[in-house]
This record gives sequence, C-alpha cells and structure tokens, in this order.
Amino acid sequence: MIELRQVTKRYGQAAVLKNITMTVGEPGIYCLLGRNGAGKTTLLKSIAGYQDITDGSITVGGRAISTAAMDTGVSYIENFARHFNLPVRKLLKIASEVNPEYDYDFASEMMERFELDGRKKFNHLSLGMKTMVSTIICLASNREVILLDEPVLGFDAIMRVEFYDMLAESFEKHPRIIIVSTHIIEEIAKTIEKLIIIDRGSILFFDTLRAVETKAFSVSGLQSAVEAATQGLKVIGQDTLGGLVTRYIFDRPPEPAAQIEICPLSLQDFFIQMVGHKGGGKR
Repeated sequence: MIELRQVTKRYGQAAVLKNITMTVGEPGIYCLLGRNGAGKTTLLKSIAGYQDITDGSITVGGRAISTAAMDTGVSYIENFARHFNLPVRKLLKIASEVNPEYDYDFASEMMERFELDGRKKFNHLSLGMKTMVSTIICLASNREVILLDEPVLGFDAIMRVEFYDMLAESFEKHPRIIIVSTHIIEEIAKTIEKLIIIDRGSILFFDTLRAVETKAFSVSGLQSAVEAATQGLKVIGQDTLGGLVTRYIFDRPPEPAAQIEICPLSLQDFFIQMVGHKGGGKR
C-alpha cells in the first residue's frame, strides 16, 4: 500500500507537488498521466525515496519513505536510466545477486523474447534496448511497488505491444502495485486497471478505467438543447463552433434527445478535457 498525506514538494519557491493526499491500496496496473511538467516524475521519485519531500508524509507498506530509508520496497526506473557499462547478461546476474527475491528466470526469458544480445555492453545498445534492459531489471526485482517512468521511450510499435504483454505477464506472475507514467495513452488502456491524472502538481482524477468508459461523454448540438441535456451534470469542458456547442461531461449518461448527439469519450479525449488549458485557465 502507498499512502501520501498532504505531500508537497518545492524547488525554491515553486511547488511542483501541492498538498497531495492519495492512497493506492490494491495490487494492480495503474497509469499516471499528465502533461509535461505536471509533476509525474517528481511524484514517482518521491514515492521511491529518490528525493525528500518538503511537507507531508509518504509510506509504502507502512514504512516511512525518505532518502534515508534503507529498504523502501520500491523499484523505480526513470527514462534514460544509466547502468554500469557491462554486458547485458552480467547486469541481470548482478541484479539477482544483490536481491534474493529477484526473478532471474523471468529476466532471462524477457531478454530472449526481446532478442537482447547478452554479450553486448549496455552503452552499445540503442535507446529502446537500454530502456528495455532497465524495465526488465525493474520488473524482475519482485518489489511490492514498481514505478516505471516513460518506459516505452525509444520503442517501435512492435516493441510497445511486447512491452504491454510483458507488463501483464509480470503482474499475473507476481501481483503488486505497478504505476506506469506514459504519454501514449490509448495503447496502455488495454493493460491498465486504474488511472491517475496529475496536473500542475495536484491529483485531478483517480479512478478505474471502467469509470471513464461509463461516465465520460460528449454532448453536441444547439446550445439550448445541449445546456438542457447537461443541466446538473459535471461538465469538464466545452467547445463552441458557430451556433453548435459540444460539452464534455463526467457523470451519468444524459437522456437522449432529438436535437443532441451523445458519444462516449476515448481515454485520450477524456484526458485532454481534464487537463486542457486555454489562456492559462481551464476550458
């Protein structure tokens, strides 16, 4: 279990995380979404104990998290992670030697699946293959919390599909909390169970993907008809073109009417409406 209580992180006068209170209590694959600079990496590093927060508290499995913690129970890999410039097979072996819970068989199987040359040194790998090695080491650690920051950077389309399969297989073999930060929204939707949206250092949304599928809609038509259909519902965005209006809602489905069109929102469109700012404000 991950518990954050009134967590704030400042760099100088700038607050990157703002009074976040959140509990991630159940094993599952979670997706962390946010625009560039929203605070995703800062949040993950804070949970991992890679940096101290300014105010509040973070615990994982009841253990307080800080840079002084000896064992956080968290395995974290950021994008462009670096390793010793050793052959890939040697890196996997070292990881297994320092962690008695390490699943070396899983790591070796994934190395074969992704056609990683175990003799090739880390610095000689492509960006995608470097990222894959880091991700395999992280998943094979069998820690109770796995944090992956932009793990598909440098992957082509086939590698991304294989990655999502690997993620699902790893979780099935060893259920725990896995949080994945990514910009490629629609692809990961088939794998995740819950969604966390962070914007400007605050958590805007934390719920199941099922909630988005059953409660996120666009309602389009003449302004008067759309306003009537969405009265009392939670409107998260609006577009106007001429005399036509589209409102984006997160609520119960509106009642069908002749003068309006109701469509479910994709995960990407829902995210855009939740964090889309114009002129410095919320749409």
